[in-house]
Amino acid sequence: MARSSQRDDLEAVTLRLPASRPVGDLPRVGLASLLRIHRIEPSEIGDLASSLQKLAAEMTDAGSDVVIDYRVSATEVAIDLTGDGRTLRISAPRS
Repeated sequence: MARSSQRDDLEAVTLRLPASRPVGDLPRVGLASLLRIHRIEPSEIGDLASSLQKLAAEMTDAGSDVVIDYRVSATEVAIDLTGDGRTLRISAPRS
């Protein structure tokens, strides 16, 4: 399930991944969609997509549902992953 909210300078999308289903590339595809909407070059945010994919897989492999909150602002792309009893934030500045 995805949910979107928007303020003046921030766009947030939430993706919920059940542990019972393989997630594959879904977290990275969600990020790529946001980047395309906001016209952000993938090279601008470096290794964010790889980190996202790895952390989401670790959490679902541990048997946990995962909630991924993507946030895009004028200054950064931030992703919060919640699952496996923890919340992790990864981010990259926008140039």
